[in-house]
Amino acid sequence: MRKYLTVTIALLAPLLLSACSTTGTAKAPSETAITTPKYLKSDLYGVWYSNADDGTSQALALLLLKADGSATDFLILSEKNSMQKIVQQSSWSYDVERNVFEQTVSEVSIQKGKAPAAVTHPHEVIRASVELIKLDNKVMGIKFKREDGEVTGYLKGSAAMLEKLKRIQ
Repeated sequence: MRKYLTVTIALLAPLLLSACSTTGTAKAPSETAITTPKYLKSDLYGVWYSNADDGTSQALALLLLKADGSATDFLILSEKNSMQKIVQQSSWSYDVERNVFEQTVSEVSIQKGKAPAAVTHPHEVIRASVELIKLDNKVMGIKFKREDGEVTGYLKGSAAMLEKLKRIQ
């Protein structure tokens, strides 16, 4: 699972980060200073997405952060006639004062093609600092920077995208 996410993130991150201007520099949780912008937990609610298409393969990553503290990650990879879908269930929290996002993964489902999904129950904890990306004071995206320096970026999904995702979930 982690291998697929790392590969996809590596493909998507440059596209997302170059597409948006940032409001500052995300710092790892251990480096967070008093000058770090403060975001509300509610700023993180909703659907976030990233996608890539290199002509032969496509990737779509969705992150749904709910107000009740639950989260769902979707990763869909397709290449020619094959497709792989990874769905990750987790809980999440956000420490406003320290600017630390924490996600605890409880279930991962991996489906290759039309085969039944293989489900595992890891207990992986992911911690990252948060940086909102804005354009004209409107939130356009988000960057998560993990303690190991890995940065993952997403664009903000629309209300219509969120409603459609709720129906298919």
